[in-house]
Amino acid sequence: MRTFGNLLAFSPELWLVAGAALVFALARFTSGATTTAAALITIILAFLALATQFKQTLTILDGAFLLDGFAIVVDVIILGCAALVLLAGAADILPGETPSPALPGFLLLATLGAMLAASAAEMIALFLALELLAINLYVVAGLARRGPAASIAGFGYLTVGAASSGLLLYGLALLFGLTGQTRLAAAGQALNAVAPNQAAVMLTLSLLLGGFALRMGLLPARWWTRGFEVGVPIRVVMLIESVGVVAAFAVFGRLAATTFSSSRIAYPAVIAGVAAVAMTAGNLLALTQTSVRRLLAYSTISQAGFALAALTNPKGTGISALLIFLVALTLTSLGAFAAVIAYARSIHSDAISDLAGMSRWSPGLAIALAVALLSLAGLPPLAGFFGKLLVLQAAVNGGYAWLAVVGVVNMLFAGLGAVRIIRTMFVDPPVFEVTPARLDRGIRASVGLAAAGIVFMGLLLGPLYAAATYGRNALLH
Repeated sequence: MRTFGNLLAFSPELWLVAGAALVFALARFTSGATTTAAALITIILAFLALATQFKQTLTILDGAFLLDGFAIVVDVIILGCAALVLLAGAADILPGETPSPALPGFLLLATLGAMLAASAAEMIALFLALELLAINLYVVAGLARRGPAASIAGFGYLTVGAASSGLLLYGLALLFGLTGQTRLAAAGQALNAVAPNQAAVMLTLSLLLGGFALRMGLLPARWWTRGFEVGVPIRVVMLIESVGVVAAFAVFGRLAATTFSSSRIAYPAVIAGVAAVAMTAGNLLALTQTSVRRLLAYSTISQAGFALAALTNPKGTGISALLIFLVALTLTSLGAFAAVIAYARSIHSDAISDLAGMSRWSPGLAIALAVALLSLAGLPPLAGFFGKLLVLQAAVNGGYAWLAVVGVVNMLFAGLGAVRIIRTMFVDPPVFEVTPARLDRGIRASVGLAAAGIVFMGLLLGPLYAAATYGRNALLH
């Protein structure tokens, strides 16, 4: 179906637009709790609309967007991430702080941009969708800032985002200049006739990889300005590290599978090198941190390196391994950040040393955080283990066994960092007495759902693998 009249295929996205408009209208008269509830209902409605589109492949706006199995699987992950961020975000409010009731509306628009980016099959549509996502992330970071230092950090984040957009725009422009095509699949076919050793070809790959590296969390650019991680609430970091990162990997995965894999460019070697550096640097930086938030931030750089390793074999099992790893990564990251949010209500600190005695004052949160940290390290039988196992297997099948060895070594490094925090929570004597905070249903649901997903992902691996394979086959068809 290739027609401008099939805009109803955008029904999940239309629900998000309508929900965002409703949230902005309610924000003038009600509190943040009401707008958060409206945003959650909107996400549920969007998911129900998406459920009616399973097992279909729709070409929308004359090929600008392609709703295939790959996009549907990614959209499910994005909507789940957005829901967990909303559930946990209500608890990330300091005493005396008045959160903006319009914030959930911008979160819905960011989710809209992420879903459009996952479906984009044409360069202009892809860039505009990514910009819709990025702009709303800037707004969310600005609205939720804490203290004057956060304003400077927000400007720094905007600068990094602008740099990413510039690199992507130049890379896409060069790709169009080399191929004369704006459709990703057609550009891949035209790129096959281009000599792979041309400087313009490698420059195109370098620009695109550099632009996506900033969005996929492969570089610590967001945390170079310390005010960002100090002044911006954890719920904003959760949104960036879930919805933002998943969308970036989905777009880069589509580019790798439909555009560059049809060419003679030795791009898997470049990706393997970047993945090895990212996973190693992220883990080494994480081991030196004294803040749980910064440790998790640098750990996500390492996790992004593992995800990138799957794209060394996009024609094989790499895409299905990437989709499963993204499920494991989002569950683990959201679970860890949500547990930190919940416990920070009691101690007003995210220092690792202040977690001493956490198992005594909040045993449930201590267990949930320990499960998330062990999953980040990739220890069995948790979600992170299965995700990393499939990614490393894809790298081996693609001819990069050395990258799998680097990945195993980094799993040991990550295990050391996890054991360090777990020992503090369960063994070290308490630094001070903690009065357990009363947690609302949202944060309890967010922590509980994430922890349950991390633990029971092994039992659901069969259906997940079937869904991931469906997405891979649709992308490579």
